Amino acid sequence: MDGLTSENLRYLWPVLALIVTLGAIPVGALVGKEGSGRRGLLAAALAGLALAVILALRLNPSSATRDSQAAGWLSQYLFLDPLYRFVIVYLSVFLGGVLLLSASLWRKSTWEWPVYLCLLTGSLIGMILLASARHLIFLAIAFEMASLPSYVLVGFRRFNSKSAEGAAKYVVFGAVCSALMIYGISLLYGATGTFDWEQVVLRLGVEGISPLAVAALVCLFIGLAFKISLAPMHFWCPDAFEAAGADVAAWLSVGSKSAALLALARLAHILLPSIPPGVRNHAILLVSVIAIATMTVANLSAYWQTSVKRLLAYSSIAHAGYIVCGVLVLSDAGTAAIVAYILVYLLMNLGAFSVAGLIEAQTGSDHLDNFTGLGTRNPRLAAVMTFFLFSLVGLPPLAGFAVKWILLSTLWQHQLIFLVVAILANTLFSLFYYMRIARAMYFSGPLADGRPLTTVQVPGLTAAVLAVCATGLIALFLGWGILNSLSLNLFAT
Repeated sequence: MDGLTSENLRYLWPVLALIVTLGAIPVGALVGKEGSGRRGLLAAALAGLALAVILALRLNPSSATRDSQAAGWLSQYLFLDPLYRFVIVYLSVFLGGVLLLSASLWRKSTWEWPVYLCLLTGSLIGMILLASARHLIFLAIAFEMASLPSYVLVGFRRFNSKSAEGAAKYVVFGAVCSALMIYGISLLYGATGTFDWEQVVLRLGVEGISPLAVAALVCLFIGLAFKISLAPMHFWCPDAFEAAGADVAAWLSVGSKSAALLALARLAHILLPSIPPGVRNHAILLVSVIAIATMTVANLSAYWQTSVKRLLAYSSIAHAGYIVCGVLVLSDAGTAAIVAYILVYLLMNLGAFSVAGLIEAQTGSDHLDNFTGLGTRNPRLAAVMTFFLFSLVGLPPLAGFAVKWILLSTLWQHQLIFLVVAILANTLFSLFYYMRIARAMYFSGPLADGRPLTTVQVPGLTAAVLAVCATGLIALFLGWGILNSLSLNLFAT
């Protein structure tokens, strides 16, 4: 193994910047003052994220792909390609938006705020490494680094009974899926004698797919499917999202799923072309059935939800089913479609959870009834929420339509017609429950229990987050072709 040099260490600089930020937050909490210290910690966290983005943009990962000696030992554990740089920038920018939302909506006590920042930053590091891992032991470690802080974040609202229940379910379900994934990795090592994913695939291609290897791959898939919340590994998701704050729910709905989706795409695009066609076709059929079941079960389950965060949780499960279809396109076009989708998904999901969190913070609940009359109480906020809902459905002229079209056209070009039909049918299913929120905001009468409708105020930071999300959705629709080209050029060397 090569030693650390300035040449190979620079590929770790963005992650090291986040690690330094993680260490600086508790130190700052000890020396900071009440009030100003809280603002200082937020500024420090945002500065660390900005530094990580800048360092990532300065990388030239294509050279590391062509010349593995440039990155030395690091290339044995991470895929140092343009997607590695994208993940750092994408997740760091997203976490910055989540932190602004948190500072606006949730008034944490003095000790809670630095702990909260550390947990989010730690989970960010794990998600970046999870999306880029090429060594199976490293994959398992990154999986736990992303998961353990998430368990605590879901249960962070200590005096909320739903928070404790949701966190407990998340932990139990996560522990089982994590154990299965690690067991699968050990079986793969027993079958191939290596933890390097590319070497595993090479040996499976030479020696064939044995029943032991099939069992190992299924266990590995279950672990990643848990993070993506694919059916039937999705049961934790609605309870966890309803239990968590809107900021944490937004973070998990986008960050956790995106990291696991990209990890699954990397592994599948190396494995599936290298195995016999018969086995490959069965694997594609299995994942297709799981994707269709995921989107259908989620969309139908959302019909009866009265908690908006829970409804958005089922929405995120359905979108995971849509996006995972891109994994089955065994080319860079499939991963490019995933990248384009998650970029837009970030904006529309963060916006929708921001509005839900704002209503919850000011009314005490995210129940659908609390959205009643929002079109009268705060017309701008209601219009923005409707805007995000239309984009989640995939209606033009919004970016949600653009990325769904990119995904559908990619599936059509690769002869996956049945997935195109399933996504279109489920898009129609989803229209009903998204419009339930719009109906409550514009067409519902007084509250059933007689409570008066109160005015909803939008704090400055939340207004900024909503404005950026809404503007981004319009811009990405107008720059549809540019979005598609950028996602495809991400893989050009």
